Amino acid sequence: MRLFPPLLLFLFLFAACSTTRYTNPTEYPNARINFGNGGGFSGMVTEYVLLDNGQLLKKMMQVDSFEMVTTIDKNQTTQLFENYKFLNIGNLKYNQPGNMYRFIRFNHQDAEHQIIWSGTQYPEQHPNLKIFHGNLKSLIPKE
Repeated sequence: MRLFPPLLLFLFLFAACSTTRYTNPTEYPNARINFGNGGGFSGMVTEYVLLDNGQLLKKMMQVDSFEMVTTIDKNQTTQLFENYKFLNIGNLKYNQPGNMYRFIRFNHQDAEHQIIWSGTQYPEQHPNLKIFHGNLKSLIPKE
């Protein structure tokens, strides 16, 4: 019986320290980076969302909800959000989708910035976009 109070305290502390998991990124109050691709004959869109808490979510066009893919290390997540600023991605102005397109969208509070380009052809005038997009794609686990 003496083990019960310390065990109860441990469980309470563990629950209090656990991270909130989000399944709908639009309800997430902090910064997030959406990225993905779409188009083609089917018009199918695949979208990933990296929350600044490290959660990586995925949404396929045919379903109306997101699924948890993995959790990214906090240091790596912080680095990616800092790279967004350092590589000046937020100031790029490019909206040229083709039949097949890729996109990166940054959301924080009421601010949103989006870049869209055609297929695998990165805009030559924005070499940092290719680097940053490659870093985001590397987060996706191989299936």
